[in-house]
Amino acid sequence: MSQTLKLFYIGLKQTVSDGMLLMLLPAPFLLGAIVKWGVPFANALTERYLSFSFVPWYALIDAFLIALIPSMLSIINAFLLLDERDEGTGAYYQITPVQGYGYLIARLGLPSVWAFICVVIVGGVFGISGLSFGETILADLIGTGAGTACSLMIAALANNRVEGLAVSKLMGVTLLGVLAVWFIPAPYYYFASFLPSFWVGLIAKQNAAPFAVLGGVLSCALWIFIFVRKFLRHY
Repeated sequence: MSQTLKLFYIGLKQTVSDGMLLMLLPAPFLLGAIVKWGVPFANALTERYLSFSFVPWYALIDAFLIALIPSMLSIINAFLLLDERDEGTGAYYQITPVQGYGYLIARLGLPSVWAFICVVIVGGVFGISGLSFGETILADLIGTGAGTACSLMIAALANNRVEGLAVSKLMGVTLLGVLAVWFIPAPYYYFASFLPSFWVGLIAKQNAAPFAVLGGVLSCALWIFIFVRKFLRHY
């Protein structure tokens, strides 16, 4: 475990020394602040001048935020994996006690805790739809799992940072599950249930736990299983 924590500390130092990755650390809170104060301000303007209200869509905005933040932070983890592959240090870790799954726990598991904490804080402080603390936690668990899957997807499909940036655009597709809950009628929206973000949206809109939690956990587990295997083969 000490080796895993040491590797996590090394990754944190690499993140702080990289300007682009460093900017992603406070990004969830800046995004939350924009939602907290920007959306109600925009809603006041549209209600006054266009007779249109965003209030019925507040839960969608919160669900999208919960799904987006872990996916956004997943870029940090993915780029650390890609950098270590380029530099050859990833191969070095294969002969240390943190090889294989231990290496992934250090690079993905521990940072996922930070993503989880970020979403809890952002959802509790900056949420605008009135989601309960329990609903936020449940949705956050699925969102964090989805973010871990996104990290693995980028690292498994890309060979370097340039390719990683291109692959990271696929994260936008993974977030379409949230939109499906709002814009596709039931039961047809279940065609998007293979996307973890779908279950985040279902919790936010219908409070469908524990059914949504089970579906979300299974969906995240499937994505993680697929990309862990692909990453380790590529690694």
